Amino acid sequence: MSPMLFGAKEIQSVGDTSSPENHLQPDGFRIHFRGSEKPEIEAINAAGEFYAVNYLEDLRRQNALPKDPVILEDNPLFQERGFMLDISRDRVPTMEFLFRLIEQLAALRYNQLQLYTEHTFAFQQHQTVWKNASPITADELIQLEAHCKNNHIDLVPNQNCFGHMERWLCHSEYQHLAECPDGFEHPIAGHKDSGTTLHPSDESEALVREILGEVLPLYSSAKANIGGDEPWELGQGRSREAAKANGKHEVYLSFLQKILTIAQELGKEPIFWADIVLERPELVNRIPSGAVPAVWGYHPDHPYPEQCKIISEAGFQGKFQVVPGTNTWNSFSGRLSHAELNISRAATQGRKFGARGLILTCWGDGGHHQSTASLYPSLVLAAKACWSHPASTSLADAIDQVFYPGDHSGNGKAICEQGTIDDSLPYPNPNQSFLHRAFFADRQSLEKLLTSVSLADLKSAEQRLVGFVANSSDPSISLSRDMNLWALARCRQFLEPSEEQNDLHKSLQDLEERFQTVWFRDSRPGGFPDSAGRFPHKHL
Repeated sequence: MSPMLFGAKEIQSVGDTSSPENHLQPDGFRIHFRGSEKPEIEAINAAGEFYAVNYLEDLRRQNALPKDPVILEDNPLFQERGFMLDISRDRVPTMEFLFRLIEQLAALRYNQLQLYTEHTFAFQQHQTVWKNASPITADELIQLEAHCKNNHIDLVPNQNCFGHMERWLCHSEYQHLAECPDGFEHPIAGHKDSGTTLHPSDESEALVREILGEVLPLYSSAKANIGGDEPWELGQGRSREAAKANGKHEVYLSFLQKILTIAQELGKEPIFWADIVLERPELVNRIPSGAVPAVWGYHPDHPYPEQCKIISEAGFQGKFQVVPGTNTWNSFSGRLSHAELNISRAATQGRKFGARGLILTCWGDGGHHQSTASLYPSLVLAAKACWSHPASTSLADAIDQVFYPGDHSGNGKAICEQGTIDDSLPYPNPNQSFLHRAFFADRQSLEKLLTSVSLADLKSAEQRLVGFVANSSDPSISLSRDMNLWALARCRQFLEPSEEQNDLHKSLQDLEERFQTVWFRDSRPGGFPDSAGRFPHKHL
């Protein structure tokens, strides 16, 4: 028998004829049970009816339909309940995967999907940037949007067009538009040979207008995420003098306002990442009132209380979004404890300060080597955090119900167990697991990494991982487990050299072959060479 994902509140019993209509929210529902009569659904929109029907089906499967007259009700805690999937860091999903994802999101009562895009849309005039990336096409967007509508999901465009433009600016045709055309020193990743941020100029504005002018009209959504996060080198290159005279944040805000205006002229309510303006809280009051700040942060201790308060008190109460993360990137099996705390903190502070939406993000930093299955726990956790009455179903059972219906292989348990392994070892940084770093590091970096851990720690983590459920039906789960085990074996061999070196070479080749098989099950070929090219053969 399938477990329940959501519950409902009993709001009226026999003899109570009061009307609780003012408690019913958009997407919420009320089901009237009158003994032997057919249950009656009450909702103020089609999505509410859709969720009510699904809930009734759950009750029937559980043989739990109320026999006495009663009214059950559930309401969302956020008007927007979204998922954002990175399709630019190498992995562009197949249409089959995206159609299946949309149905899974609907089962979890999400009502918004964003596909984060930098260069992976088939721009008509910019083939250079996407020619090897297997991009999403305009026709495919039309198909995806139709499927989203059938499942009461708003497909919202998400096109970054300020920072994170490296897949454009690395090409000679666009290099002149970069803040630092000849590269710069990235504060985290080290030297970059090309720029990642547009220089705020008339030419850059014209490119943004052309990009958004082609993409945004393809969507019927009233919203659009235009990015604007992490312009790492802004003020270090061509805008250096302007930044010295007025401050980097003034330079940033001036160009951001132009991008927001372009989106508004195209009939969209612009959403933007609020990280830069939150560095200077006094600037928040200058955000155009028609824009939607997205307050993002992925660590368990992210300052959501302070940031949500600043945004809310600046006039955006009931309008801004909180944006936690799956914490799966730069990992093989996910940092589940980080995700749980991060999602809970974002939801709690979002509700407290009047956020309109909660948008869960899944990124592909570091090559998108994580299993697709590793994001499932966070999808369930965020979905439950968005509704008034989530069921007490275990996380593992909920994963099996939504993502592996009818499969009794214990996939949910395996995913959740493996999601704890990163906590067994120190984190090189909050956005990367020890084992992911150890897997791909060159020998010098690995030697430095291993100063933070003992051989006993490594052996303990290996024993735990070997003991986890391995006989799952999803090959991506066993692959992520074995990539973690290979990283541990590499660390042990480095600390205690032995004849295992040849075994490491052979097993790495096997992992790469399996990685390719799993990749092409759900993803297009375009980004595969970049992700596979990171495998550390030359460092062994």
